[in-house]
Amino acid sequence: MSVVTYTLAKCQKCMKCLRVCPVEAITMKDERVRINKSRCINCGKCIDSCVHQGLQAKGSTLAELEYYDLKIALVPSALLAAASTVSQIEELFGTIKSLGFDEVVDLSPYDGAIANELYGMIADQKEPYLISSFCPVVNRLIEVKYPMLLEYMVPPYRSAELASRRIREETAKLNQKVGIFLLCECIAKLPTSKYPYGDTSSEIDHALSIVDLFPRISKEMGNHRDHVDPSPDGLKLASSAHFTAKGYESHILKADGLEKVQLALDLAEFGQLKGRHYLHLANCINGCVGGNLLWGNPFEATQHVSEHLKTVRGTNAQVVFEASEESLDEVNERKSIQERILEYARVNAQLEQLPGYDCGACGFASCRMMAEEIAAGRATLENCRIRNHEVKS
Repeated sequence: MSVVTYTLAKCQKCMKCLRVCPVEAITMKDERVRINKSRCINCGKCIDSCVHQGLQAKGSTLAELEYYDLKIALVPSALLAAASTVSQIEELFGTIKSLGFDEVVDLSPYDGAIANELYGMIADQKEPYLISSFCPVVNRLIEVKYPMLLEYMVPPYRSAELASRRIREETAKLNQKVGIFLLCECIAKLPTSKYPYGDTSSEIDHALSIVDLFPRISKEMGNHRDHVDPSPDGLKLASSAHFTAKGYESHILKADGLEKVQLALDLAEFGQLKGRHYLHLANCINGCVGGNLLWGNPFEATQHVSEHLKTVRGTNAQVVFEASEESLDEVNERKSIQERILEYARVNAQLEQLPGYDCGACGFASCRMMAEEIAAGRATLENCRIRNHEVKS
């Protein structure tokens, strides 16, 4: 599910978004930007490149609070890194509660439980790779560009879902309408709720952009306080620089930022990483603490985590992890190797007929992308302006 929307009135047709997209999910047709919802990985590269704000990603708003009797906010571990001290964390939680919530839930104990589960997987690792699936962008990137690596991905555990399910169980007997609001540190987390993107399988009602709440939080900060007991393991999972597993450090390969993530995946796909490795990958610099919906910067946030780890002693949540056969990919995972080979052959047959300039004049980011669209029946060779010009000449 793509969360990126196109605002026609503000688009200048500069095509920067088309060129920067790592999975070529953006095309230009009939003077309009088109986003391929099945290819988009919600990395936010296109939004960052659009100086005219023609591309945006928005969540729900606090106005939705009025529809619920009991309002609960889920705060990601990454947001704790925005505070420089534990005292400021408590002020932050108190301020969030003052926005209209009845309860504010710290997700770091649930992230800590996931981290402990992950340590066990690393210790028992038999396959050459284990790949993190805690970053939705990395999940989608692998689905779209590296389907051969899907078998090495760890189960897609989500701390917000674990917490929201427990909340539903604890409030099931209440004669109240309970609303669960997830504060999102990056745009890739926005689709993990019923609203605004329609994930009906989720127990989370609304996804809120943290950066949209910043003006109100900044205004009220220091006037409220709520007790918080963060989990050290949860904070480590949110910060790539701090993620370690005792005795297994040499097996952990960490890469943050999409360019480095793709390099690591390229090496893994072609068997260039020798030995066994756990790939701890994140789209954002320094992990979730560098989320594109957070204020501050990932470097100070990482320093804050270092300071927090000296004093926090919170325990991890008690969670039973069930083995899941959940499909990570709606299309690629269900294709056999033979089907993929045939598909690549069809694409290459079309690619050989294209000039290979990757000029973008056809509205596609590259000739390979156009070849894929032709093979899928959504475009024809006539769409290539260079080829048409050469034929006419």
